[in-house]
Parts: sequence; structure tokens; C-alpha cells
Amino acid sequence: MIITHCYKIKPTPEQSAKIDYWLELLRRHWNYALGQRLDWLSQTRCQIDRYSIV
Repeated sequence: MIITHCYKIKPTPEQSAKIDYWLELLRRHWNYALGQRLDWLSQTRCQIDRYSIV
């Protein structure tokens, strides 16, 4: 049987500000990377009705 402990997190205002800063940085990085992938997909995708067999 595995027993785990749960602790309530009570950050100080300074720690809360730092956590919010890091979360904002991570959110911006994720959105930028997602935008890059979507741009690459749209640039490399070709339409089937205009595909050249030759």
C-alpha cells in the first residue's frame, strides 16, 4: 500500500508573483511554439486539386 501526503501550498506574495511570472513566460513560449508549428504546417501543405503528378 502506498501512502502519499498532501500539503496545502501557501506561498508568500513574493513567491506568488514569481510563480505568476514563470507561468506567463511558459504560456507565451507555448503559444509561440504552437504558432510556429501551425505556420510550418500551412506552408508545407498543398491542395489536392492542384497537385502536379509530373
